Amino acid sequence: MEMMYFKENVRFLRKLKGKSQNEFADDLGYKSFTTVQKWEDGTSYPSLPVVSQIADYFQVSLEMLVYANLSSIKSHLHQVPVLGTVRTGPGILAVENIQGWEYVPDSEKGSGEYFYLSVVGDSMINARIMEGDLLYCRKQSTIEHNEIAVVLMDGEEATCKRVLFKDDQIVLQPENPDYEPMVFTQEEINQGKVKIIGKVLHNKIKF
Repeated sequence: MEMMYFKENVRFLRKLKGKSQNEFADDLGYKSFTTVQKWEDGTSYPSLPVVSQIADYFQVSLEMLVYANLSSIKSHLHQVPVLGTVRTGPGILAVENIQGWEYVPDSEKGSGEYFYLSVVGDSMINARIMEGDLLYCRKQSTIEHNEIAVVLMDGEEATCKRVLFKDDQIVLQPENPDYEPMVFTQEEINQGKVKIIGKVLHNKIKF
């Protein structure tokens, strides 16, 4: 296989992802950064299975990794922060809450603020949301009935649930029969016990 743009793309995507050569090598299971260094300076190339692994790591196709000049479309890619458990609600996109970065094309980012949330737990498994997945979300304070949202509870911790509106109540419905729904009254809503902070747009599944 002719590795036309492989070395340039690996360097570009690694930097776009905010990874050092050492961190990237560690993520792929290599003991030293020198392997990555050789890939990026073109003195060595990985086997086809490893090229496929790298493509999966960067969420691009193998063909794009090898044959497309990805740096030429840099202006069409946007960095989006990856958040873990979110505390102190008003600072949801504060630097101290950011665990890393992903990137999305123009077609997936409109006006407003966007973020990824790293999934912890198994309460949404029947919606194909598993622990370790990344939820791509748009920051917003309202949601339609039966949509999946990121919700802040007690101003401290974010959770992902299906949101149902019943009378004056908000029901956070899990997608796992092992968990019970959480019901909040109008008074609790007014007290800020529950607050919608984002709509889940899609799920980046990790294997």
